[in-house]
Amino acid sequence: MNLYFSDSSFQIGGQSYPGFPLLVDKTGTVVEVALLFFKYELLGKVGARDFKTWEAYGRHLYDYFGYMEAKHLCWNHIPGEMSGDISPLAHYVRWCDCTVGNKSGYINDKVGTIQRFYRWAQRAGLIDSIPFTHIETVSQHTGGMLAYTSSNGGKRATTNMHLREAEKPLVVLSRSQINLLMRAALNPTHRAMLHLGLNAGLRAEEITSFPMKYVIDCSRLSNKVKSVPVYLDPCEMHTKNDKARTVRVSVLCMNNLWQYREAIRHKLQSLQPVSSNELFLTRDGLPFVADGLVAPFARIGKRVGFHIHPHMLRHTFATHTLASLEDLKRKGRLRSSPIVVLKGFLGHSSITTTSRYLHHLDAIDDTYGTQYQAEIDELALGYLIEQVA
Repeated sequence: MNLYFSDSSFQIGGQSYPGFPLLVDKTGTVVEVALLFFKYELLGKVGARDFKTWEAYGRHLYDYFGYMEAKHLCWNHIPGEMSGDISPLAHYVRWCDCTVGNKSGYINDKVGTIQRFYRWAQRAGLIDSIPFTHIETVSQHTGGMLAYTSSNGGKRATTNMHLREAEKPLVVLSRSQINLLMRAALNPTHRAMLHLGLNAGLRAEEITSFPMKYVIDCSRLSNKVKSVPVYLDPCEMHTKNDKARTVRVSVLCMNNLWQYREAIRHKLQSLQPVSSNELFLTRDGLPFVADGLVAPFARIGKRVGFHIHPHMLRHTFATHTLASLEDLKRKGRLRSSPIVVLKGFLGHSSITTTSRYLHHLDAIDDTYGTQYQAEIDELALGYLIEQVA
């Protein structure tokens, strides 16, 4: 079994679809049932426009169909409940778990895609039944201050093919760690990226694709203005599921980005004959790839003595911003729920996802008067002023 991703010459209905996944078996034949599923799931649904989703779907089904090809199993062999036989999916899950040693979360990701494939096949009339059953579990974290946000009583739908996952603790940088981190970032590009990530809670792909045009000169703004709203347009940059949202950036951070744009970036851009729309450029004058922050951040982590990963910036922003919003709420200055405000900043679809940051407020140390604390407080106040105006 082989997996290929199409180039611009691949067309359906006269429309070009580069990056479309194609499974080819050992005889050189395209796996038609996978092709039909990909057409429906990736092209027929608006929510699957992200190329990362295309790649994940391709790799998940490639792994499953490759396993079945090697074991001489058929995807549409669905044994009866009392037959004593085992479905290919059950064999595959056990192989991933016991033989390959995949982590439970990764197996569940793959199984989720495979289950969507089987549900589609059943709706399409290709199979009469599916090789898994739906079950309902009750969360242990029911009740509490966020109980009102759940309309299902803490129940969660899953299947008998999903493995139990140990909940991963979020890693949040303390204020003192942030100060140490910013001092250790000697490369001006890396330092500006860190500042933006910590200041706006952007994902790695949002930082690397952040447009240069979003950076403004704040010198003419009133001294009363402490933060500026920035609209993230999925037509101009990468956002998760192509969702637009507005974030706030402190005036201090925006000024630093402006200085980087006018001085450092200008020199880097001169190394290439073609101009780029992205704000941040590598030392060769090229835009960063989506995972291009991992290696430089890891090197900075070695210098400061603790691990740094791009998504930690988002977790850190969320936790510190929530603490600031909670403080405004206690003082009676914020009418909205802090969690609801933070949900908008982060672009979460579910408030349950945002609520996990409530359990990490203790990660914020007692180092007060830091520059980062001041910036986060200004971002929260910026939202408050915007709502009152």
